[in-house]
Amino acid sequence: MVLFECLPNEVLLESFIYLDTIQLLRALYGLNARLNRAIYLHFEAHQFSFQSLPNEHFDLICHEYLPCAIENIRSLRLSHEETPNLTEILFSQYFTLDRFHRLQTLCLHYIKSLGTLMKITHQCRHLHFLTTLKIIADRHGEKQTRIFNLFDNIWNIPSLKYCNLNGIQKKLIVPFQISSISSTIEFLWIQNVKYGLQALFGLLLCTPNLEHLSTTIGSYTANDYLESQNHTMTSLFVSFDVFPSTMKIMFEKFPNLQHLKVKINNTYIDGSEWQQIIETHLPRLKLFQFKMIFEFVPNIRRDVQAEQILQTFRSPFWIEKHQWFVRCRWNPSNTIKLTIVYTLPYAFESFHYSNEYCERSTDLAEKSHRVYNHIRYVKLHRIDAIDSVNDLNPFNITFPKTIHVTAHIPFDNTFLYSNQTLNEVKSLVVYLSMDTGYYQLQLLIDQMPALYSLKIYSHNRLHASFFRLTSRSVRRLDLTRCSLDGVDYLSDEECRRLIDSPMGKQCEVLFAPLSSRDFVLDLIHKMTTLRLLVLECYEDPKIFKYYKCKKDELLEWLHHQLLTTCLIVRDQTSPSKIKIWINRDDLTSNCDIIVPKDRGKILRSIKSTFPRLFRKSSFYQ
Repeated sequence: MVLFECLPNEVLLESFIYLDTIQLLRALYGLNARLNRAIYLHFEAHQFSFQSLPNEHFDLICHEYLPCAIENIRSLRLSHEETPNLTEILFSQYFTLDRFHRLQTLCLHYIKSLGTLMKITHQCRHLHFLTTLKIIADRHGEKQTRIFNLFDNIWNIPSLKYCNLNGIQKKLIVPFQISSISSTIEFLWIQNVKYGLQALFGLLLCTPNLEHLSTTIGSYTANDYLESQNHTMTSLFVSFDVFPSTMKIMFEKFPNLQHLKVKINNTYIDGSEWQQIIETHLPRLKLFQFKMIFEFVPNIRRDVQAEQILQTFRSPFWIEKHQWFVRCRWNPSNTIKLTIVYTLPYAFESFHYSNEYCERSTDLAEKSHRVYNHIRYVKLHRIDAIDSVNDLNPFNITFPKTIHVTAHIPFDNTFLYSNQTLNEVKSLVVYLSMDTGYYQLQLLIDQMPALYSLKIYSHNRLHASFFRLTSRSVRRLDLTRCSLDGVDYLSDEECRRLIDSPMGKQCEVLFAPLSSRDFVLDLIHKMTTLRLLVLECYEDPKIFKYYKCKKDELLEWLHHQLLTTCLIVRDQTSPSKIKIWINRDDLTSNCDIIVPKDRGKILRSIKSTFPRLFRKSSFYQ
């Protein structure tokens, strides 16, 4: 420890980046004044996250660390995904958001209650330094009037500039009814709220200085229109599910656009039409990116149609003036005649991969666009082996920045050959159609050194091969629907094997459907690293799958069997799911020994980061 303290502040602060909030505080806070000051400096530049907080550490954070650090926190992340009811508990400790006086960035993750979001955003109205708000992965089925009340709170945050509301999913059939006008919001992401052009007009009126908008337009009539032009917008990302005439009307209203990104479903606009729209209505456009998904015309060869489409994008306007190149992808064997046409390089976050697809493009240097840096979500299609791979197959595509992979096994092994290290992947969802697929699954896991979450869907009971899977990094297992044949609950034998499996021994978060309540206690006591168990139980009355009832026998039984410091709640939107936030200290007989062991383990993890750190740092060069 003495040698660690001798490191310069620059190296100390860079080493902190490799630790999450809890690791950093548990290992180093309180050892001496210098390290405390370094931690305060760290939180001025980096996020204070409550996303993966063990229950036994929560009171310690609130009583020991947060009061001293609260004035230094600039970025805060609150999440209910692995810390149930976190915000309510935090507020009950008198840590309301208006106490974070210097907060500049707030990320709200997986908070399903609109009432909780309303309470949080109302407190944000008192934060004069808050410039960035993100609401991620939420699902709201609330009435539209309540959604507008939430928007009113957000539009009243005094200094808000960057507003990401992509976590809110809603279809609006009425105009925006926001009573407030925000002159500070310049960047707005609201991609999953679908509305028409008249509703868009209301949104623009409430946000007069908007420069960038990411949104979805869905018109339900060919007579939809936008009333006036907007001259502040320079960047627009829009997904369309509308009539072609509606799209053209919309582009007329944004003459100062410099960057346009478009995703279109079920409609196709050829190169000549796009050229006319751009030359007539978008004279300042410098960057144009699109993806169009539509069906080929039946009874005409698909490669012929693809060539006809690409020919419209080979004019001097596309190739010489702007150097905007276009690629066409299609599946020659698929009965669904869908095709995808997009600009190069690929600029969207999701991608479906299969060696059955064929491709052609307008770029002669076709191979220069095989690295897809923008993609975050990749779906690997289940395929049967093909005899050969011809020049039209995208067998050498790489995805260096992907964070989530969905794989239907068996899939094409050329994906593994082209992506031998998927360093950024954190989440993997797997569909297994046969028991022999576990070998390929292990190969895939081996190429994901940062994989955190693994979710399994299987047509059969979990095979013995599942319990032999290994990964140094996986800490979250989701077996919520472990079978697709109607047998949805883990048997007692499967629970025993899970407890003794390599992944079970290191699992921290487990989603599991259980055939018997008795194994809840075994999982909690024997999986010693588990901090959150989300379960569905066969013995639970079926009424809880659809309604909330006053008498909850299973919940009462769990409260009786487990210590009161373990938080036990039903999921608000899926009442059949019960979340148990485990307090591991109260389940251990000698917690005085655990704390120093825990600190030593974290210090060893800091030491292990130094080789990576020194390779990056210029201090030692």
